[in-house]
Amino acid sequence: MKRLSISHISLDNICFTYEEAAPVFTGLCHTFIPQDVLFLQGPRGSGKNTLLRLLLGLETPTSGRYLINGVVVNELGHDEFASYRLNFGYAPDVGGLINNHTLYENFKLLLDYHDVGDPKGRFDYISSLFERFDLGGIKHLRPAFVSSTARKAAAVLRAFALRPEVLILDNPGQGMSVEHIPVLVELIHEHRAHHGLKYVIISSDDVGLLGLLRGRIARVMPQELQMAPPLRSTG
Repeated sequence: MKRLSISHISLDNICFTYEEAAPVFTGLCHTFIPQDVLFLQGPRGSGKNTLLRLLLGLETPTSGRYLINGVVVNELGHDEFASYRLNFGYAPDVGGLINNHTLYENFKLLLDYHDVGDPKGRFDYISSLFERFDLGGIKHLRPAFVSSTARKAAAVLRAFALRPEVLILDNPGQGMSVEHIPVLVELIHEHRAHHGLKYVIISSDDVGLLGLLRGRIARVMPQELQMAPPLRSTG
């Protein structure tokens, strides 16, 4: 399947309500800016996770338009959206790995399915990712047989496997070892500089990670993402 590059993402008058619940969004409008590192924040129930799921195509708006490159995503079929979805990398808050496969197989299955590179190139690429997080020695173990911090690191790493243009991370620092945080920051900067990463959207209240990535806070509201000023350089 051919990947379609993503140059524009916007939400136009998005409304969303879970069945028998109060509305989450009541006319949400926002245009995402490439090269911003956006930190979604807000109290529990404000819609942070719902917004991520809408962007990933895992939820459909009750009304309004979700647009990529001017195309109304919520009017596309599964296969039509998949051409864009290939350019999304996602790591959920918890989980994100197939439990009956090794860490290595979790990555290999993804690359094999989308036929990325030759077999040796896939092995070298996966191995290089694991070495970045010092996971090389355990890559042939299943998730249940490694530490929770190693599982978290592997799940976050998997979001980079297809070298996406859009990276969506849900609480990436929660459960990750402190030694891995600077490596994650380095990986994001590297992919922005050399591998075509355009949009970074993170749901997190982690002040340390926010500072390291020079992120911008967006408070999730029913009708808007309330943007805080960009962080000023200290150096």
